[in-house]
Amino acid sequence: MRLIHRVIFILSAAAFAMLVGNALILHLLVGEEFKNLESELAVRNANRAVDAVSNNLAHLRSSAMDWAAWDSSYAFMQGENAQEFVDQNLMFQSFQGIQVNLMYFLRYDGTVVWGGIYDLATGETMDLPEFPSDRLPPDRLALLHEGEGEDEPDRSGIMLTGKGPMLVVGAPIHRADGTGSAAGILVLGRFLDNGLIDRLGRQVHARFTLDPIGQRQSPIKVQEPTGEISTDEEEDRSGRERPSIVVEGGQLRVRSVLQDIAGSPALVLETNYARSISAAGDSMVNYVLALMGGVLGITGLAILLMLNGTVLKPVARLMDRVLEARGATSGPKAEKGDSGEGASDEIAILSAEFERTLAQLEETRNRLVEQSFYTGAAELVGGMTHNVRNALTPISIKLWHIGRALDMAHLDKMEAAVAKVAEAAADRRDCELAVTYLKACMEHLRTSHSTIETDLSVIGDQATHIEQIFYDHERFSRAKRQVETIDVVGVIEEASKLLQHGDAVKIEVAPGIGKLPQVRGHHVVLTQVFGNLVVNAEEAIMAGGRTAGKIMIDGKVVTTDGSDMVELHFTDDGQGIPEDKLDRIFERGYSTRRAHSGGIGLHWCANSLAGMGGGIWATSEGVGRGATMVVRLPVKKRVFKFEELRESA
Repeated sequence: MRLIHRVIFILSAAAFAMLVGNALILHLLVGEEFKNLESELAVRNANRAVDAVSNNLAHLRSSAMDWAAWDSSYAFMQGENAQEFVDQNLMFQSFQGIQVNLMYFLRYDGTVVWGGIYDLATGETMDLPEFPSDRLPPDRLALLHEGEGEDEPDRSGIMLTGKGPMLVVGAPIHRADGTGSAAGILVLGRFLDNGLIDRLGRQVHARFTLDPIGQRQSPIKVQEPTGEISTDEEEDRSGRERPSIVVEGGQLRVRSVLQDIAGSPALVLETNYARSISAAGDSMVNYVLALMGGVLGITGLAILLMLNGTVLKPVARLMDRVLEARGATSGPKAEKGDSGEGASDEIAILSAEFERTLAQLEETRNRLVEQSFYTGAAELVGGMTHNVRNALTPISIKLWHIGRALDMAHLDKMEAAVAKVAEAAADRRDCELAVTYLKACMEHLRTSHSTIETDLSVIGDQATHIEQIFYDHERFSRAKRQVETIDVVGVIEEASKLLQHGDAVKIEVAPGIGKLPQVRGHHVVLTQVFGNLVVNAEEAIMAGGRTAGKIMIDGKVVTTDGSDMVELHFTDDGQGIPEDKLDRIFERGYSTRRAHSGGIGLHWCANSLAGMGGGIWATSEGVGRGATMVVRLPVKKRVFKFEELRESA
């Protein structure tokens, strides 16, 4: 993922998280506050409706007190001027004046002195089973007073009748001055019909309905209002039961239970309230969220533009320069984003390139140190080889003189002279022993002469070879080596002459070696490398305590990176190499050689083969199971930087 894409993802994720967090906060806090306010207002409207019913009942109670404390009413209950009282006061207009549907004058035994029930809308009389015209049942009468003759307060409340719920008030009838005992009970009633309910709703600006409990069923879930909802101090002191709130679509239905005159639940007062406040709250929250989303988007875009100008573009330019530099040092220019890290961004790529650069610097430093070492060694070898070659020159001359002196020994003439002496002294017994001795000396001298000539030839050849080696090293210290075409079989034969125990250790060369193509390299160096491998194998065999061993040399042609290579296997049956030492044996300064052992070291061999475009590694099945040195050399001509001891092309 590109760095700019990652930055966009991070900014988008941060903006989304902030938006979601603020949405939760606004909905949980602001939105809930609006809902609580809406619920509080709905409860207040419901309480105003309940208060309207209560106020109407209070107004009815006031009318009942006026009539019950009137001397004419008291006289009427005593039987005085009864008909006149009825004619003048108990007509339909009186019912309309005080807005009552029912008026009953009762004695304490339930006897109806006078009673009337009117429909105020039509003026017609009505019959109610709950209020018979002659006598009230004891249970109905008990709701209106506590006992005969007692100065009890008025009784009021709701009474359910066959014609609907009714507000009723029972007040004792007294003289206006309050003297004397009560003469009876005055009962006033007013139906809670739709007309009264609509009028009360308009008065308190809260439409409501009244239904007997159990008459209307609603499947809507009841939601208790959250938070504390208080109306006023009077409601708190009244101990009124808290209304319940029913959520139904876009409406809040608040239900309050009204008790009848006996104190039992009788009616359900229900008010409807449009959820305009919560809808306004939701709209405000959504508007704030939309505004916040826009602000976050603009802010994120501004941050992205600033980051792009101050960070992303400079990092991209830096990465382009790094990739260009890497392409210049490692072949074709790398494509942008192709850094081996897959989906990594620019920071990861630059970090990987920085680590790669540090590794290359460390490798270059080590190479410089090693090159410095070899440069010093080359200078030392240059001086040493010059001196040794100077010392070898008189040795070669002396060897030539010795060889010439041997040629001038004239063994054939000496043999002829001995033959003449033997012939001349044939008849002399005292010279016979001397002649035999001279013949034995001549035979020994002839044998020694032949051996000395052979040894001198070998010494001469080796001295010439040593001189050539020193010459080559001296030339190496001053100039580059020339790549040659080399026959592998000839180099192996030359290396085989370095065996010190030729009678015990045998070299077997596979027949296929002769069919291998010629390789490209440096003949003298390759001879030294192969000689070192042969000597090391011989020492490994002898170090294992064996008196005889075998070195097997085999080879084949392999293809590596599109180039043909000759692969040679030098396998011995010696003491083997531990697994943890297979890589270390090619390190500089690391050696497993014993005292007085010869050789030029596997580290030098590895560097020399690398300089010729080849390589070397070791395999072994473990201690005591022998080892194999695998050497690879190029078949086709390649170009090398030998002074850096590595292949450059």
